[in-house]
Amino acid sequence: MDRRAHYATLDGLRGFAALSVVLFHLGHWLHAPWLAANSHLAVDLFFCLSGFVLPLAYEDRFRTDLSPLRFLRIRLIRLMPLIILATLVSAPYVLFRSHVNGSPLSPGELLVATGLGIINIPFLAASSAIGGPQVFPLNGPQYSLFLEVVVNVFWSISRRFYQPWSSISVFACCLAALPFVGLGGDEAATFWTGFPRVGASFFAGVLIYHLERRNPPSMDLRAVFWISGTAMAIIFYYPGQLPLTVHIAWIAIVSPLVVWSGSRVRLPEKIRSIALLGGALSYPIYALHYPIFCWLNGFYQFATKQPQSLSFEGPLLLVGILIGSYLLLRMFDEPLRDTLGRATWLPGAVSRAKG
Repeated sequence: MDRRAHYATLDGLRGFAALSVVLFHLGHWLHAPWLAANSHLAVDLFFCLSGFVLPLAYEDRFRTDLSPLRFLRIRLIRLMPLIILATLVSAPYVLFRSHVNGSPLSPGELLVATGLGIINIPFLAASSAIGGPQVFPLNGPQYSLFLEVVVNVFWSISRRFYQPWSSISVFACCLAALPFVGLGGDEAATFWTGFPRVGASFFAGVLIYHLERRNPPSMDLRAVFWISGTAMAIIFYYPGQLPLTVHIAWIAIVSPLVVWSGSRVRLPEKIRSIALLGGALSYPIYALHYPIFCWLNGFYQFATKQPQSLSFEGPLLLVGILIGSYLLLRMFDEPLRDTLGRATWLPGAVSRAKG
């Protein structure tokens, strides 16, 4: 993306959301479900951000020299290296866990789960022995990355027909389905409900893009940003499960307001550098926190024989996830994406695409 169109505030939001997801999962894994109890809704913020950022980065190129196939190649280069890495890191852990616990494990099923995970295809029949009913049993959060690819393909192919009114129709239809199907996508029983979920949030972001494109910034939205951002933090960190009506209000109102107002807020230089780092780390943190946790927690339990403890083990795991994500970003993900970009005649485009 052109640097002039790069929004540091949105990077900061993405980093905050990724960290909140990690805390949500740590709370569940370490028997503290009150911790960031509703931060799974950060997934919908990711979708909304993607719906805004991708048209911002690629809409003009679609009008000139960018085909849907080339766009998909860019997106796969952006997403797939860490998806593949996460799967390959998780698969040996499942074997290790099975050996330590003495639990039965089908090598054939593990091979299927690994193969499907590597190509980012759901495994709807996964057994509990390898992580079912999660549709990506080796890396549960990967379901949202599958949905991201699906909606990216859908938008790139059909975007010529999706002027603002058409985007409103897609957003409204998907949103209208949510009270009946709920927010799912991660398990086999709720897999199909993930499609209206991603459609509502992604096309909310597309609508924000159209709004900004046709109405250049004139209003000062800093107050809106801080109010909606505070509402986001309250929703994410409320220590109990919020009802579906709040979830839908988040998708329909609060998340789009956070993205829209955040796109108008310019951060001071010192804060901007932190926000940019948070944005860069957000995807590695999200894609890799599950396998990193599995190995760190597994070795901790194996070595100490101590029960899981949020107060002691939690900070160690959090630091390990952050350091591991940073090292893999710098030493694996960025160099590989640059290499793949050059090999497919996309020099620099992959590293600049922050969607």
